[in-house]
Amino acid sequence: MSLFARTSHRPLSLSFSRAFSSTPTHNMRVVPVLNQSDNYAYLVIDDKTNQAAAVDAYDVPKVQSAAEREGVTIAASITTHHHHDHSGGNKDLKAAYPDIPFYGGSEKPFGITKVLKHEDEVGLGERIKIRTYATPCHTKDSLAWFLEDKAQEQRGVLTGDTLFTAGCGRFFEGDAHMMNHALNEVLASLPKDTIVWNGHEYTKSNVAFAASVEPENADVQRLRDYANSHASTVGKFTIGDELKHNPFMRLKSPAIQKATGETNEVKVMAKLREMKNSFRG
Repeated sequence: MSLFARTSHRPLSLSFSRAFSSTPTHNMRVVPVLNQSDNYAYLVIDDKTNQAAAVDAYDVPKVQSAAEREGVTIAASITTHHHHDHSGGNKDLKAAYPDIPFYGGSEKPFGITKVLKHEDEVGLGERIKIRTYATPCHTKDSLAWFLEDKAQEQRGVLTGDTLFTAGCGRFFEGDAHMMNHALNEVLASLPKDTIVWNGHEYTKSNVAFAASVEPENADVQRLRDYANSHASTVGKFTIGDELKHNPFMRLKSPAIQKATGETNEVKVMAKLREMKNSFRG
């Protein structure tokens, strides 16, 4: 049985109460590895087996160094979408680990051995289950990767460039309807305590924009205070938090509808993206 063997489809459980944690004593950990200036790669680690999946490992030596520090073996690769700043390390990773499975949402990234679709499931180590959710818009092959250790009641989601802290990706291969579906139907349906691990450190600019369209939102101000005092914000906020401070997940907010001049949710999404594209605050 391979490390990332397919498992049977199971519905998501909303009954868990413990938030996902990167505490080393827990069974599932996510370790961010900063690539380039603001890109994140990750190691998803099953502590029980010391096996790890490398996520968007653009800078392979950095990811390998992180794996060595953590005392884990890279046993699989995950590519969130095909853009070069996320998949550009696949060739080097494949050369270093020719026998591990390479997972992605299409065959566009180099080296993909298994294309996963909406609600496919794979496993890592002994306890971690990973379910993929199709979130096309930024790219057509964008997947969100929901991580869960049911025994420890831990959960997180790798969102690539679809969902950022207080923001979302540009609509390079999709439109506002697709992003609204990805954020507000697919990702918003995950358990609210699901920790978000995204692809870039964009929080300062994102929260500045959020404050410009919803200036009275106290959750936005709290996030702004946090971002101003912390260089890294990944893995610190949940899906529940995003529903409170992310304007792209708050399309029904009267303040945001007033700022965009729209009330239809898809039109609000389109206008927000247009405004954010030119925002210089």
